[in-house]
Order: sequence, then structure tokens, then C-alpha cells
Amino acid sequence: MALEKFTIETLATMDGGRIKEAFEQALARARIDCADRPGVPSSRKVMLVATMAPVCTPAGALESCSISFEISDTLPKRVSNTYDMKAVRGGLLFNEVSRDDVNQMTIDETGPQRLAVREGNS
Repeated sequence: MALEKFTIETLATMDGGRIKEAFEQALARARIDCADRPGVPSSRKVMLVATMAPVCTPAGALESCSISFEISDTLPKRVSNTYDMKAVRGGLLFNEVSRDDVNQMTIDETGPQRLAVREGNS
């Protein structure tokens, strides 16, 4: 096989196209995350890092360069809503209707009765 000049275009064909495919997959993950969570303003990052090290002759002259490629992506962390939870002997209790106040009751509930049902002591 003939030698080829290394360029951004030939990078896409190297390693059987695996470098290009890995980059496209990382780009797709970032695009999908933007579509899934458009309300998260943080940037998504897709990175292609080329690491190059010289390979020298015994006399110290540059003979070639050893190059590897790393493709990575960074997406914002997924964070849930915060829940106020009541600590009881058997564990923690939460109120899905009122995440910020575990003691908030709906109009059809009463305090002690509701707590006993939730703890399994009905």
C-alpha cells in the first residue's frame, strides 16, 4: 500500500474508519442530550485529541512520529429534583405531591392517619 499524507480528510479513513465513527457517535450523544434536555443551558463537549510523540534514531534525529487519537464527550450531569424527607424509625418518607414540604397534606388527608398509612402501620 502506498504512503498517504496525513490530513483531516485522511483521518476519517484511518483505522478502518473507527476514529471517524467514534467521533460521530460522540457528536450524536451530545446532539441527543441537547434534544432530550433543552432546558439545561450547559455546553456539551465533543473532543478529538491527537497525541504525538517523536521517535528518534540512535543519533537523536527525528525518524517518525507516534500518533494516537482520543475521542471523548462531556455531557452535563443529570440531577433530580430535591425532596424534603421525614426521618422516621423505619427510614425516610417523602411526599411526591409536595417535594419541598414532606408535611404538606392534600385536602382529603389528615395528619396522624396519613403518616400511619405511609409507614405501613395502618
